Amino acid sequence: MPTVSICIPTYNRKDYLRHTLDSVFAQTYKDYEVVVVDDGSTDGTKEMVENSGYQLRYYWQENQGEAATCNKLIELAKGKYISFVHSDDLLYPDSIERMVKAMFAEPEDVVIYGNYLRIDEHGNICGHNKRRLHSGNITQHLFEDIIVHPNGSMFPKKALQEVGGLDTTLKVCYDYKMELQLSLKYCFIGLDKPTFMRRRHSSNTSNNSYINRKTELDVLVDFYYNGGGKYVVPQHLAMKRLGMESYRAGRWAIKEGLYDKACQLLRDSLRMHSNPKSLIHW
Repeated sequence: MPTVSICIPTYNRKDYLRHTLDSVFAQTYKDYEVVVVDDGSTDGTKEMVENSGYQLRYYWQENQGEAATCNKLIELAKGKYISFVHSDDLLYPDSIERMVKAMFAEPEDVVIYGNYLRIDEHGNICGHNKRRLHSGNITQHLFEDIIVHPNGSMFPKKALQEVGGLDTTLKVCYDYKMELQLSLKYCFIGLDKPTFMRRRHSSNTSNNSYINRKTELDVLVDFYYNGGGKYVVPQHLAMKRLGMESYRAGRWAIKEGLYDKACQLLRDSLRMHSNPKSLIHW
């Protein structure tokens, strides 16, 4: 069995996927398998993979969304550890090697994660992620900001199974919800060098909108009140974060003409944490 399963969810990203595969098969660490789950692509992805010459396992399914696709990857993976790569992102040649080394340096299973560089649709570097990474019990830091991404990270497969995989009812933030759950049980180790290149383009599902901001807020509220977060995250920090996310969701509701929802969210924001911006927009 391979030590690592590099798991790639994809949907209609044939051209980007080819570059992703090139970066995956250029890894200096060799004890890995590559698993691709295609979530119903109609752009010739299957033919591209078959003609690529790369040895990988390819699975096609009817379109179910990325969370369900990642859950299928977890099911199919044979490795003890799983590293996800989006089909439009790139790994550094030593990404897997550095993550495995960090994993094996710990006496118990942990989650390894790293920062990223931003690239545009043509692969040109266009920015750096400057968020500070933390190591150890990072629940509080992770609640305050999304500092962990499934890309450029390495998870024990058993840990992903313990939390039940990703929530398929969510269109976004399913990975954030999973990482918050994992942070209560596992230490996270942040690496000092970037582990992947994150491509930004018009079809990214993480683009801002009311529904995306509201989903992030709902994930945070559920984790804090129902998922164990209130026992770890100090109340004043939690209210500050929830108040800010309510404000952000309310601001996007205004932009989209959802004024009743905006008023409620901005009132909630003021109730949770005094914020002049929420008052002004309200």
